[in-house]
Amino acid sequence: MNFLVLVLLTVVITFICSVSLAMVLAYFNDLKTVRDEFASLQEIADIAEAEEMPEAIVLREPAVPLAETAPYVSAFDMEMREINPDYLCWIKIDDTRIDYPVVRTDDNEKYLELSFYGEINYFGSLFMDYRCIGESVPHLIIYGHNSRHGDLFGGLRYFLDERYLAEHPVITLQVNDRLVEYEIFSARFTTTDDPAYFLDFSAPGSFDDFAERCGAPAGASQILTLSTCYSGGNDSERVIVQGVLR
Repeated sequence: MNFLVLVLLTVVITFICSVSLAMVLAYFNDLKTVRDEFASLQEIADIAEAEEMPEAIVLREPAVPLAETAPYVSAFDMEMREINPDYLCWIKIDDTRIDYPVVRTDDNEKYLELSFYGEINYFGSLFMDYRCIGESVPHLIIYGHNSRHGDLFGGLRYFLDERYLAEHPVITLQVNDRLVEYEIFSARFTTTDDPAYFLDFSAPGSFDDFAERCGAPAGASQILTLSTCYSGGNDSERVIVQGVLR
């Protein structure tokens, strides 16, 4: 009997170890894949960045055919949309690893585990909240996974350090050859019920109230929120970084 129990325990332990090893290998395979994909995309972005671009004050509406909303579509945007029609803009924070394309679709689920190239991947893609639509949306939210290796929005946790934030104060969005800059005013550990996730500004004065609750500088016209999960075992915990339109 003791021998049989020992055999069964050995089988169970071997099975658990093999499953765990498979999960670890799948994790690192997905990590390598997403890094390779983003590296190829960043090469395209670097070429576009070398060109002079005008400043912008609002993010264009891309939900309908581009020809109907803008007389000019940049070659870079066209190239990104050929790879993925859901491409919206490019986000970058100088001297950090945040240098990625951002997508948007009709829900907030599709890109949780879907790469920019449309492949199933644990790390997914950076995506804007599907409700952020309009010519001059007052509040934009971009979500991304928190990789412990610093990929995607894994680097948002560094902004909790005041010195790091002071050294990296600007978030830049590039859309259709225009640059939109946001000055970071807040970085904090929080939860999903934080007012930073508010998006209903139909009531008069609602955006001003929202901006005040978030601690934005007076006179803010648009706020950008970057959001990622916090790897502490609680699904409601988040790290967010917020910037105000320059």
